[in-house]
Amino acid sequence: MRPANFDHLAETLRNWGRWGVYDQRGTLNHIGPEALMRAVGSVQMGKLFNLGLNFDKNGPQPGGGRFNPKVYVTDLFTPLNPAYPNVVYSDDVIHMPLQAATQWDALGHVHYDGMLYNGCNARECLTEKGAAKMGVEHLATPGIMSRGVLIDMARFKGLERLPTDYGITVDDLNACCTRQGVEVQPGDIVLVRTGHIQAFTIDQDRQRFMGMQAGLSYHAAEWVHDKSVAAVCADNVAVELLDAEGLGSAMPLAFHMLCLRDMGCPLGEMFNLEALAADCAADGRYTFLLAAPPLAVTNGFGSPVNPLALK
Repeated sequence: MRPANFDHLAETLRNWGRWGVYDQRGTLNHIGPEALMRAVGSVQMGKLFNLGLNFDKNGPQPGGGRFNPKVYVTDLFTPLNPAYPNVVYSDDVIHMPLQAATQWDALGHVHYDGMLYNGCNARECLTEKGAAKMGVEHLATPGIMSRGVLIDMARFKGLERLPTDYGITVDDLNACCTRQGVEVQPGDIVLVRTGHIQAFTIDQDRQRFMGMQAGLSYHAAEWVHDKSVAAVCADNVAVELLDAEGLGSAMPLAFHMLCLRDMGCPLGEMFNLEALAADCAADGRYTFLLAAPPLAVTNGFGSPVNPLALK
């Protein structure tokens, strides 16, 4: 059966029609001029942090449908003009799933009951050529930039990593914000640190990184909605809690479904928040300008991203 209270939450949180019947950007519509100016105002120290994993053969994918990127050199020391062989160029190509490492989920990525965000009929919107509607290109234009708010849940709990079976609650989110002295505002992008990224970056254990893991409980979607959050990112694989009970229910990835399908809230996964979190803990400032535009891959279900945080 579906998780308790799921259908009530879905009906309560649903944003279909809120920004018009043709909307394909969902909660990114919360990012207006006021939110952007607030983001710029959060830059005080001139410190820049890269929150992305590298895209290479040593990435986090253990194998299967999603594999680590493969880069091939197509030209090496190739003369621009054969008459002047000392003037050369090199080129390459990349072969990779769009969700191989740090990435955004598009609104067309998941759905249930045959419907996507904004009442889009899945059979009409999704094709073998990709997402005819709700593709990631709609998140790329004009882009994703706003004030980022780090919620360092692992450090709040006095841990380097949350236990793999821990589901982050609404009370946890509120208490952590209070401890950190931050207030989430409409249009902010929330980044949640669980510490789970260390299973890959430190332990180099891809299987464990992709396995059961701490994350947001599906009830936290109500908090995201009430705060008018523009998007949610985390340092784990799925943003939400992955446990046997949830994955074995009739609504696996319930937080995904509530965010992407019902709210139209994009999710950013596998963000490396370690250096940023250490700096935030050191100076007590947990807000910053976040620039994280996806690639404008037409009809894409997701996109790689190289997110940058500027404090």
